[in-house]
Amino acid sequence: MNDLRLAARLAWRGVRAGEYRVLLAALMLAVACATLLGVVGERMQGALDHEAARISGGDLVISGREAAEPELKALLTQQGLKTSERVELTSMASYGDAFVLVSLSAVDDFYPLLGEVRLQLPDGQELNQNQPPPSGEVWLEPGLAQRLNVVPGDRVEMGDRELLFSAILLEKPDQSGGFASFSPAALVHLDSLEGSALLGSLSRARWRLGITGSRALLNPLREQLPELLAPHQRLRDMEESQPGIARAMHEGRRYLGLAGLIAVLLAALAVALASQRQARRQAKEVALLRCLGQSRVRVQRLFLLQLFWLGLVGGLIGGAVGYLAHLGLVQLLAPVLPLTLPPPSLVPLLVAVLLALWLLLGFSLAPLLSLAQVSPLAVLQSRPWQLTSSAWLSYGLAALATLGLGFWISGDLLLTLWTLLGLLLLGGLVAGIGWLLLRLLMSRLQLFPWRWRQGLRRLGRNSGETLLQLSTFTLAFAAVLLVARGGDQLVGDWQNQLPEQRPNQFAVDIQPYERDAFVTLLDESGLVHSQVYPILRGRLLQINGEEAESRVPQASRNDNTLRRELNLTWSDTLPEGNQLIAGHWWDAAPELAEGVLPISVESGMAQRLGLELNDQLTFNLAGSSIITQITSLREVRWESFNPNFYVIFPPQVLESQPHTFLASFTMPEAEGEFMRRLTREFPGVAFLDVRAILAQAEGILRQLSLGVQYLLGFVLLAGLLVTWALMMASLDARQREQALLKVLGASRNLLASRQLAEFLLLGGLSGVLAALLGEGLYSLMAGQVFNLPWSSAPLFWVLPPLLGAVLLAAFAHLALRSSLQAAPHQLLKQLS
Repeated sequence: MNDLRLAARLAWRGVRAGEYRVLLAALMLAVACATLLGVVGERMQGALDHEAARISGGDLVISGREAAEPELKALLTQQGLKTSERVELTSMASYGDAFVLVSLSAVDDFYPLLGEVRLQLPDGQELNQNQPPPSGEVWLEPGLAQRLNVVPGDRVEMGDRELLFSAILLEKPDQSGGFASFSPAALVHLDSLEGSALLGSLSRARWRLGITGSRALLNPLREQLPELLAPHQRLRDMEESQPGIARAMHEGRRYLGLAGLIAVLLAALAVALASQRQARRQAKEVALLRCLGQSRVRVQRLFLLQLFWLGLVGGLIGGAVGYLAHLGLVQLLAPVLPLTLPPPSLVPLLVAVLLALWLLLGFSLAPLLSLAQVSPLAVLQSRPWQLTSSAWLSYGLAALATLGLGFWISGDLLLTLWTLLGLLLLGGLVAGIGWLLLRLLMSRLQLFPWRWRQGLRRLGRNSGETLLQLSTFTLAFAAVLLVARGGDQLVGDWQNQLPEQRPNQFAVDIQPYERDAFVTLLDESGLVHSQVYPILRGRLLQINGEEAESRVPQASRNDNTLRRELNLTWSDTLPEGNQLIAGHWWDAAPELAEGVLPISVESGMAQRLGLELNDQLTFNLAGSSIITQITSLREVRWESFNPNFYVIFPPQVLESQPHTFLASFTMPEAEGEFMRRLTREFPGVAFLDVRAILAQAEGILRQLSLGVQYLLGFVLLAGLLVTWALMMASLDARQREQALLKVLGASRNLLASRQLAEFLLLGGLSGVLAALLGEGLYSLMAGQVFNLPWSSAPLFWVLPPLLGAVLLAAFAHLALRSSLQAAPHQLLKQLS
């Protein structure tokens, strides 16, 4: 207990004297960044779990062609779980002369398990409720009611049943967004379809049993259920119902984690540099303690306890700062997140203290172990102090701490390893280029004025220290530039990629006899429109003669392309926004066996399902099997907002199959009159307005850029801390050198100009290399991640050298101004 109090007093004295300030600031920044990303990541994952369960109709869902057995439902109820059964099918809704194909959901008394149904009552009032429709009634989506021309109180035919339309269905909890289905939805009670042909033996209905409960009950059930299921049933995972949102949330978390990882690693580097300097400066204190009879073990214990106090304070303050900062980041990203985030927990705040101690042990234990080996006689005689071999062995802790830190932040060991490897390689590359540039400048030394020659000689004489500083400064500057440029610049580049008159309306369900008249109307109105594509619905059954689900990679067996009918088309030319990356188009395709049709497959689908050229795929189209062979792979620009397809057939081979047509066009200024004309002449055609989606996409990019720029503050602060820590690491040597030069007659102005020239050169060179490195990384990110062409930004080429030179010169002035004004004997006394 005495050592604990003594260590607290020693640590507090070191903080007040300025010894621990850089170390403590770097520690708090690293913990703040890690806590910020930890809290945001935990909330995003919690939101994803809840949303996936809501959309799929339960935490676990059993899907099958028939209703679940009563014995299974009773077993689940006995275990304290809640269940709800629903059936989904496609049916024809009719009223008078209007007929519309609808997506019909029939639910039981316990629907919905999670969330609420939002309705509009006949009097116009909106209502949220957690009850199903009464038996004999149906709730219709607004668009479906308009197409049928019905109002609440009318009776609508659903297959062989006539049901009372009692309310407008605004939203149901198991409703997924996007373009997955163009069929409008209707909701009824299961009792309404009892005995109906819609649920007969020939029905293609899909039954789903939703299950919800506590994690303690659900976790063992995941392993037990597969053994209890019938052959036609399977257990669906929560994220399977909404893979798009899941991927978006995971990628968003990963991207923010990567940005934060850079900030934390820079701050951790500052911790390591500050620890090294702190250990060297405390060598004399260790020697005095040893001279006063303190054992080596107690000296080590005292310094370890000081680390404990620093870690405790740094973890609490840094955790609190990160916890508060995450509120600002969540507020910025709120319009981007498709889910409502749950309340934050205090777990990441508690972990912050452990993280601070982990960092200190990883980066400060090595110097402390060597500190205990210092000979008192060697220190008192000002002999050089070197790390011992045992200290070098403990540097493995630093590597372990870095890997553990990166994995905790990103949650992806491979991403962490690649990031660390990339930083090491870039650091080595920068050091190599810097060495060549330094040699080139040294060989032209006589071309520079005297003060600049002195600054260059100082850099060249301490080449190891110079290259370490150059690499660190360059990487810190490049990280800041990359994050800064990745904001508004990416938004502007994305907007420039879209055509000025981009399509903002999709027309679907155009019948074959309406096709020519529809195109003529668009042309007469002078509207820009896409090619009119036929649409066929087909399900992928087999790959190379084997069942598709068993043939694809394990990770893709729940892919959406295997679980639903795909939109297929045919075209004689390569569609706009498509590019062949393998194989040949129809005119150059090889001859195939009789009865085998050539197809072109989108490259992303081929990659997910493990498809290659010449693979044979079997599709089910309207009950008949079609054997095809992949003759080409296409890369598709999905962001073009033109009609795009995963699979394209050649023309004149499927025209006898049932099909409709799809087109996109740009809405004219007088859109109200034009839409009335369209709906009057083509009443069966459905229209989808994507202007809101375009605006939302732009808003998402802008909000993401704000979020990245928010993290830019942490990256910038980490870079400044690294710069200051490097400056402090060489401060003692520079002060000793200044004292010696003053003794030899150097004036204050001469030393100041020499120092200014040295850091202007170092900062300017770091800025030039950072501009080149940041520009290269940005072009790679824009091309590979965002699919955007590189665009020039001269401001980001000119500013880094200027800012780097000014910043390092300013830091050097702050660090060394007191030593410039002090007398030589005062400096030497202070250093000894």
